[in-house]
Amino acid sequence: MDDSRPADGPRRIKSVQTASEILAAIQRRSDPTFSDVCDELDASKGTVHTYLATLEAEGLVAKVDGRYRLGLRLVTMGETVRNETPLYRAGQVEVDKLAETTSEYVHLTVVSRGKEVTIYESRGDNAVATDYHLRMREAPQYLHCTATGKAMLGHFDDDRVRDIVDDQGLVEQTDNTISDADRLFDELEEIRERGYAVNDEEELRGMRSIGAPIRGVDGDVCGAVSVTAPTSRLSGDRFRSEIPELVMQAANIIEVNLETTTFDPSR
Repeated sequence: MDDSRPADGPRRIKSVQTASEILAAIQRRSDPTFSDVCDELDASKGTVHTYLATLEAEGLVAKVDGRYRLGLRLVTMGETVRNETPLYRAGQVEVDKLAETTSEYVHLTVVSRGKEVTIYESRGDNAVATDYHLRMREAPQYLHCTATGKAMLGHFDDDRVRDIVDDQGLVEQTDNTISDADRLFDELEEIRERGYAVNDEEELRGMRSIGAPIRGVDGDVCGAVSVTAPTSRLSGDRFRSEIPELVMQAANIIEVNLETTTFDPSR
């Protein structure tokens, strides 16, 4: 078994890391050729070929017309991950209700490895930018420029926020993106005081969102919920009060759902 021990961590199996890197490369490149995959890795062509053949045999990779894509087995694995997440079970119905009420896109997100992952979304009747939201689901997003991300950051301790900023940076997505750490911390303080976060064209020009944190049964923030809409529809009182109230209400109901699903009457 090939393994290695990083200076600052436990031993890791090199072959598993390589397989993971190949899957990530296929996701990044979108239907790459064999040569494309080789270009992404520090490994011989023979090694890459062996890994790809093994992953294909396991259903984790599919080869179509000489190009590779992620296998359908990953779909069922992903569904299992989501279905076993308490936040998804507690929040799915409420997210659907919020999308119906607002007629916009609603997202339920968590933090994973310093970025934001959408575990569920619901599309209201007037929701726009469907292709963009689909792409968002396919890759983790930065926390500092989304309403849900900032809502969660606002309730993490400062050391955790600094670690995330140091690791991920403050990448500018638009001219409105916060790219200064001091300014970010100032905004996180405002978020804690008012109970919700705002993304004002910070991730995508022409789009705004309102996000509120969700606390788990231990009191720590375990996720967030948000409404996203074009600036033309998310403005005035709807932007300043109506949607924030609906989002915070949804977050509160999800928290209650989390609490009641784990409630033990014998305590």
